[in-house]
Amino acid sequence: MTFRLKDLGFKTFFLHFPAVMVYILLTDSDGCGDLPRDFRFFPIAGASALLLAIIWSLIDKQRRDYNKLQYLLQITLRFFLAYTIMQYGAAKVLDVQFNSSISSLDTKVVDMQPMSVAWSFFGYSFPYEFFIGCSQIAAALLLLFRRTTTLGAIVMVTIMSNIVFVNFAFDVCVKFFSSSYLAMSLYLLVDDAGRLTNVLLLNRAVEKRTWPQLFRKKIMKKVAGLTGILLGFFAIAYPMYDTVRMREKYGVGKHTALYGVWSVDSLHHSRDSMDRALHADVSGWRQIIFEDYDNASIKSWTSTLDYLGYGVDTAKHTLHMNRTYPDTLLAINSTYRLDKDTLYLRGKHGEDSLYVRLHLRRKYFRR
Repeated sequence: MTFRLKDLGFKTFFLHFPAVMVYILLTDSDGCGDLPRDFRFFPIAGASALLLAIIWSLIDKQRRDYNKLQYLLQITLRFFLAYTIMQYGAAKVLDVQFNSSISSLDTKVVDMQPMSVAWSFFGYSFPYEFFIGCSQIAAALLLLFRRTTTLGAIVMVTIMSNIVFVNFAFDVCVKFFSSSYLAMSLYLLVDDAGRLTNVLLLNRAVEKRTWPQLFRKKIMKKVAGLTGILLGFFAIAYPMYDTVRMREKYGVGKHTALYGVWSVDSLHHSRDSMDRALHADVSGWRQIIFEDYDNASIKSWTSTLDYLGYGVDTAKHTLHMNRTYPDTLLAINSTYRLDKDTLYLRGKHGEDSLYVRLHLRRKYFRR
């Protein structure tokens, strides 16, 4: 028995794509991808789908027509892609995804990881980030309507091809997910491959696209139509709502009173040994950087970093900092005083007294 590639391909995708969609929905919120579990799941899922598709073909002997199942898979992919890409588009339009850290902008490119270089580039210019986000939102909207699916898939393939290439070129850790979105977008164009070839390459007239009828009863058609409207509304509204909520939760764009890059002018510590370690010399503090998301970092003259979380009480003029990496035991509690571009800290570094004077460096990019 010889296998028809188109039939075998459909069965493989029909078994593979739903598993990938469920996996992404369950794990995408965990942070960066390309984890060991991803390296296990995607090859195993792909191989399993192909094996099951071969068994399926042997059982039905490739005699059945699965036009309705194929159309159902296309509908599922359309709404899934619209929902997923809408999340990325909303995050860019509302300046959440690439909100550039001033710590990265203060780092030499040669000292940065490839992903940090890409993130700093995209995050530096909000108009560019906004343009990419609008393109993704437009593609998501086009996928929600049957008549504009082909155009939406073309736009999606264009966008995702660039994203996948950037992810591989700069080692961005979502290569599996972005490649899956690209493969799904390409699959939506499979049925239109002949029509697109005739229009774009051969300059021939083509017949309009037709779709199989999933339901015959009018009531079922109305239920399906209403379900599609509700799913489409959810695919657009929820990502926007969730992104706005995240923006408010993390205070994006709402800088604290100390936000910025502060260079150390002088530093005094109660213990001489700590004074030598913390003073602005070869091994000591050079800058304190207060970021959004309540993140801070202390840079030494050797470019090593202390990563800290911080909180500012503007009513009491107090500052609390707690190291988050590499040692989480260190805490800095102090009062602060701002005098134009000069910052004075007086308090405790662990159990020892600490006094620091710093000045604001205004040359850094500020959103």
